[in-house]
Amino acid sequence: MNALEVKQLTKCFNKKEVVKGLSFSVEGGQLLALLGPSGCGKTTTLRMIAGLETADDGEIWIEGALASCGRKVAISQKQRHIGMVFQDLALWPHMTVYENIKFGLKANGLTRAERRKKIETVLNKVNMQKYAREYPGKLSGGQQQLIAIARAIVTEPRLLLMDEPLSNIDVKLREDIRQEIRRIQQETQITTVYVTHDQEDAFLLADNIAVMNAGMLEQIGSPEEIYSSPTSLFVASFVGEANIMQVKIDGKDRVLTPWGELVCNTKDQEGKNAYLFFRPHQANIDDSGYCYGTIINRSFVAGVYKYQVSANGIEFKLQGQTRHDIGKFIKFSIRKMDILFF
Repeated sequence: MNALEVKQLTKCFNKKEVVKGLSFSVEGGQLLALLGPSGCGKTTTLRMIAGLETADDGEIWIEGALASCGRKVAISQKQRHIGMVFQDLALWPHMTVYENIKFGLKANGLTRAERRKKIETVLNKVNMQKYAREYPGKLSGGQQQLIAIARAIVTEPRLLLMDEPLSNIDVKLREDIRQEIRRIQQETQITTVYVTHDQEDAFLLADNIAVMNAGMLEQIGSPEEIYSSPTSLFVASFVGEANIMQVKIDGKDRVLTPWGELVCNTKDQEGKNAYLFFRPHQANIDDSGYCYGTIINRSFVAGVYKYQVSANGIEFKLQGQTRHDIGKFIKFSIRKMDILFF
């Protein structure tokens, strides 16, 4: 069963639509990443799910129950039983770690012993039990992040919502905390919606990714589907490094490119506008290649040479393990090509 369903969700601020008919669902126990550039409506969507913002139109269903329909709120924010991790963490600086986590349990009608047991259990889950009596200001950014997660899940919520939780953490620590978030989510099996503009976060954490652009859903699918089979020009260009160039369809399975005619599946779309799409790593630079170009720039990143190449005035990216000089004329072949039609 879907733990969350969003149907045609719409939100306006000052007569401007910031979320436009958005629809998606999340299966129970899965983590969905809402991925997109700043200002695309990700956080607004998350706040509507949480009940912190009221939608102008559309429906939100949580575990089969209608939470809101248009402006009508069927289930209040408190009754939705949602855990939330904010971008700024929102930890109380004057409270210890233990007290911060306990704060969310006060309204649950639990005895002191029951609260203590839940807090100890959740601290063990995030490996932070030895910091129970510390104040947040004494902890590192990563440790504070884990405490914010512990506070959000201690009530065993139906949904966990996370809004750019790693945006203020340095790159090295980010990798460690990302692994912890994934471990905690998989162990607890809490259905999670994770908002991010960082593609690495989305691809390493999510079961499925929903790519948003200008308030609308561009594509939803597994990380592999989003990367390898983009369904729109925006997703193809936004996700990962990609070469996208307009081509002319010269007949069935024949396409004119900057390097000459190529044979590939034109999907019976003769006469349509088409774009050639391939990733830099899908090309092999070798003398037997059927494509050509001149290297105009080179960089070396994490054991891989990255090249900017030009052919007939068109620039594109290639990469490989072998070093080639700037200005060199090269030949290359492409292992996989997709033609996208719009």
